[in-house]
Amino acid sequence: MKRKYAAAAGAVVLAVCLAAAFWVMHSRTPAVPVTEKGPVIACADVEHIMMSHPSYSQYHRLELEYNAMVAQYQFEQWHYSQQAASQGQAVKDFSMTDALSSAALDQELQARVAIKQNELNAALEQRYQALLQERRKVQPSLSDEDNLKIVNLRLKLAALALSQSERQAAEQELQALLRKSGGDHQTDTAAAADIASAMASDKEKAQKELQAYALQVKDELTARQQSSRELFTKQMDSLGHRPEPAVWNAAWKEKLEAKEKEMKDQKEAILADIRDKAADVAEEQGIDIIFSEYEGIGTALDVTDDIIVKLA
Repeated sequence: MKRKYAAAAGAVVLAVCLAAAFWVMHSRTPAVPVTEKGPVIACADVEHIMMSHPSYSQYHRLELEYNAMVAQYQFEQWHYSQQAASQGQAVKDFSMTDALSSAALDQELQARVAIKQNELNAALEQRYQALLQERRKVQPSLSDEDNLKIVNLRLKLAALALSQSERQAAEQELQALLRKSGGDHQTDTAAAADIASAMASDKEKAQKELQAYALQVKDELTARQQSSRELFTKQMDSLGHRPEPAVWNAAWKEKLEAKEKEMKDQKEAILADIRDKAADVAEEQGIDIIFSEYEGIGTALDVTDDIIVKLA
C-alpha cells in the first residue's frame, strides 16, 4: 500500500516538477538565445520522501486505524453469518426434537394414567370383596348335607335324561335349597344391587380422582415441554441479537468512508507539500524533469535527500 501511495505521489511530483521547471525556464529567465541541449533529468525515491515527511506519522496512524476498521468489519460480518447459520440449524434440529418429545410425552401420559387406573380398580375390587364378605355373613348358611344335595341336583339336571315330572321335582327341590341359603336368582340380584349401590360413591370418587390425576400429569408434562421450548427460545434470542443487515452495512460504510476521507486528506496535504519542495529543488538546480523511477540512458541526478531537506 505504501508503494502504491508513493507511486501516486511520485507521479504528481513529476508532473508538478515538469510544470515548475518549464515555468522557471520560460517565465523567470530572460529569453536569450542559447545552444539547444537535452533536458536536465533527476530522480527521487518518492516512497522514502513520503515516509520522511514530518506529518507521515499522522497519515500512518490513520492508515492503521482504517485497516483495523476493515478487519473489524470483516470479522463482525463473518461472526453474524455464523450466528445466522447456527441459529437456522438449531431451529431445524429443535423442530424435529420437539415433535419427538411431544409423542414421547403423550405416551408417558397414557402410561401413567393407565397405572393410576389400575391402582384405583384394585382399590375398588378390594372394596367389592369386603362388601361381598359382609353380605355373606348375614345370609343363612347350609349344612354339608344340603350343600351336597345342591351339587347332586345340579349334576342330575345337567347330566341325566329325566322325565318332565322328574325334572320339575328336581328343580323345585334345588330352588328350595337355594332360597334357604339365600342363593336363588332373586336374592343374588338383590345382593348385587345392594353392593352396586354401596360402591356407587366409591366409583364416582375413583373416576374423579382419575380425571384429576390425568389433568395433573398433562399439566406437568406440558410445563416440562414448555420449559424446554422457553430455554431454546432464550438461547435463540442470544444468537438472534444481530443488527439488521442493511442498517449495519450502511453504518459501517459511513464509518469506513469517513476514515478513508480523513486518510486521503492527510495524504493529499503531504503530497502537496512534497510537490512544492520538489519544484523548489528543480528551480534551484535547473532540473527539467524528476522521475520516481529512472531507467533511461545516462545518469540521472538523485535529488531524494535534497527534497527531504526542504521538508525538514
